[in-house]
Amino acid sequence: MSKKLSMFCMILFTLLAFRGMCSAAELLETTDFTSGVSLPWHLIESDDSNAYTYIKDGKLIVHMDKKGVNKWDVRLAHRGLSIISGYTYTVKFSLTATKDCKVYAKIGDRGEPYGEAWNNGWKPYSIKANQVLTVNERFTPSINYKEAEFAFELGGELAGAVPYEIEFISMSLSDFSKPTSTPVITPSRDIRVNQMGYFPDGVKRATVKIGNSGADESPLDWQLKNSSGTVVAAGKTKPFGFDHASGDKVHIIDFTDYTKPGKGYQLVAGSYTSWYFDIGTDMYTRMKYDALKYFYHSRSGIELKMPYCMESKWARPAGHANDMASLASGKGYNGPYSIDATGGWYDGADYGKYVVNGGFALWMLQNQYEHSKKNGQDTPFGDGKLNIPESENNINDLLDETRWEMEWMLKMQIPEGYDRAGMAVHKLGDEKWLSLGLRPDEDDMHRVYYPPSTAATLNLAACAAQAARIWKDIDSEFSEKCMIAAESAYKAAKSNPAIFYPYGYDSGTMAYSDDYVEDDFYWAACEMYITTGNEKYLSDLKGYKESQMIPSVLTGEFKGVEGCFNRNATGGLGTLTLALNKTAEFPEASASIIEAANSYIEIQKKEGYGVPLAEVDMGLILGMDTDITGYPGASNSFIVNKAIVMAYAYDLSKDSKYFNGVIESMDYLMGRNPLVQCYVSGYGENP
Repeated sequence: MSKKLSMFCMILFTLLAFRGMCSAAELLETTDFTSGVSLPWHLIESDDSNAYTYIKDGKLIVHMDKKGVNKWDVRLAHRGLSIISGYTYTVKFSLTATKDCKVYAKIGDRGEPYGEAWNNGWKPYSIKANQVLTVNERFTPSINYKEAEFAFELGGELAGAVPYEIEFISMSLSDFSKPTSTPVITPSRDIRVNQMGYFPDGVKRATVKIGNSGADESPLDWQLKNSSGTVVAAGKTKPFGFDHASGDKVHIIDFTDYTKPGKGYQLVAGSYTSWYFDIGTDMYTRMKYDALKYFYHSRSGIELKMPYCMESKWARPAGHANDMASLASGKGYNGPYSIDATGGWYDGADYGKYVVNGGFALWMLQNQYEHSKKNGQDTPFGDGKLNIPESENNINDLLDETRWEMEWMLKMQIPEGYDRAGMAVHKLGDEKWLSLGLRPDEDDMHRVYYPPSTAATLNLAACAAQAARIWKDIDSEFSEKCMIAAESAYKAAKSNPAIFYPYGYDSGTMAYSDDYVEDDFYWAACEMYITTGNEKYLSDLKGYKESQMIPSVLTGEFKGVEGCFNRNATGGLGTLTLALNKTAEFPEASASIIEAANSYIEIQKKEGYGVPLAEVDMGLILGMDTDITGYPGASNSFIVNKAIVMAYAYDLSKDSKYFNGVIESMDYLMGRNPLVQCYVSGYGENP
């Protein structure tokens, strides 16, 4: 669901050992930025327009556009630390700024009671423009700080004359009371492969990261070895050149012609080697169930228990078992004093629940069911397959899981007798930010809901209409309930076509704003028409300027960024629905899907790691002029979404190039990437 739907994403933290005069254990996961990696350092703001970060010349740069009101309105923090009473620590950092300013540095509690183990005598450091501040101090805390952070506060009264930039050169926090551990060195695997494996009859490509010597433009001899070390295939690499997105010089190995299934294959090219991988058809058999299990573990209002949570360590009491949320104050909305928001899926560890993100995820799973049903492949998700509490009820488990969210979304509709009746609540969650590390059943923060929005209402209309046709022959009563809600929501959105949730943050929840909803109207009209056949919805969907199209750029938060759909830009979802359910009636939808898939394949050809994602002008996301290019946040979800479009193109055309496009997209996610990591937790040789 948006920020947290990027469930595939894991980041390779660069571990660097600080070497001082004495033996010390470095506690920070990232101490400088020469690798181009900044995580787990995070920028935390009261308003996301205050500042942004980027890495340049090995420095982490915080670009300040607004000061905010308080010093903590802009802060850079490294969390996940434990500070132990009686231990001696050394804190070091170096930074500079382009204008005079102040910086308050501290180490201490990340949440209440906000104690501080170390600071500069409760005073900020003064920074002179373009001069480097270097700090090297020791401290011995008298109490424990179990959930601590190393933070730099930059906003409010500390800020200089905006705009300006603060450049972080290095940071270190070392424990002199703890013996230095011997680092485990990950072998260099400069041949990047899909660590899960390759299909026998599919495309098989790997990327070789090579050095910068003059010989790197010449093809290299490569060998494919089986688990016994026997060479079973060989050839020459194809020099690709410089891959701008990664900064790597790379070659491509294509071993598509080798089709024999087996375990433990490895590619070798001179001194370069790959991780081990398989060739077969069962690489993803378990993964789809583990991926879907995410939603059970994100359920609100239900106890998670064995055998459904797989391992007893994941069991927990019900979170927000009676989730009564009162109307947030100061929003200028005359709605119900409170709503019963029990159920649904959590968006993330802040335990908020959002209709606009929940709707996108719900539609994806319901579409998965419709797609598999139409192709006669719904049995992998059949009754009992997902091991959830509803298993063995003679209903497809995937539908049981989606119903958990659909039932919750129905509760989010404002009843008759109140302002904006028929519309859907935009979001709900804690009144203030919750300290991470707490289970949802331990969250005792006051819960509030926020006024309805047009975007949320259209999410409800689209998903409820989709659910109504899916459930029609399974549970007619539930189907009718969904249809009534969908029609009411669609009508309410028509009457309130421009109620947008403002950009920025509320204390306790994300905004997830969207100020362009023409695409949402189109999406909802597509779902309503497919379910009802009513001509008024057909007229509405045909009236959209990009009717039957897969967009080439996004709207909303990622306005102008190349992509097909996300929780802001939902028009492409409507086009997929038309192509899936009424292919003959909407030939332009099918043609647009194939055209979009062709464009993704062309992008893949130009990328050294075979990813269907081109770099974008980050100024489109940051809202300013800049020459910085890169990937947007949640970039792996962009790849997954494009792979879905390519899968549809294969269904429509049966052309194997689209199937191979999906394969190469999966290759990237499963380890054929610059970080050499499988981005799905627990999978691959280097997860």
